[in-house]
Amino acid sequence: MLYEKSITIPITATQANPEVEILRIAHGVITKIMVRPRPGHAGLAHCVIRHHEHQIAPSTENMTLHGDTFPIDWEESLEIDQPPYELKIVGWNEDDTYEHAFDIFVAMLPAEQTLAAKITKAISNLFSIFSPRRIFGGGA
Repeated sequence: MLYEKSITIPITATQANPEVEILRIAHGVITKIMVRPRPGHAGLAHCVIRHHEHQIAPSTENMTLHGDTFPIDWEESLEIDQPPYELKIVGWNEDDTYEHAFDIFVAMLPAEQTLAAKITKAISNLFSIFSPRRIFGGGA
């Protein structure tokens, strides 16, 4: 599943009074986050992504997503298992002349697929306990 939301940040949006957009998602695991700053930001527009008021992107508090034109993408493995199933995109602008925008994309796997993978891994780990292991010495 792929979810998308754009946020346009006016010149009046400050870090103390940011612009907020809600991205509705489903129960499952976030596998990738893609952020596209539109051209012209010059690093003056910032955004963060929160789930239940906890900052998940970037994962370090007091860091922000910013830039100019170049995509910001990374693989993720974040289980979303508690409602409300939504992400809060929070943005502010240090530019006093132009508004700026980000396009946010979130790829997810359904919870059912991740549960099957967890069961498969658990069974594999269980069988590996019973398989013989050889330890080879390093002598000649």
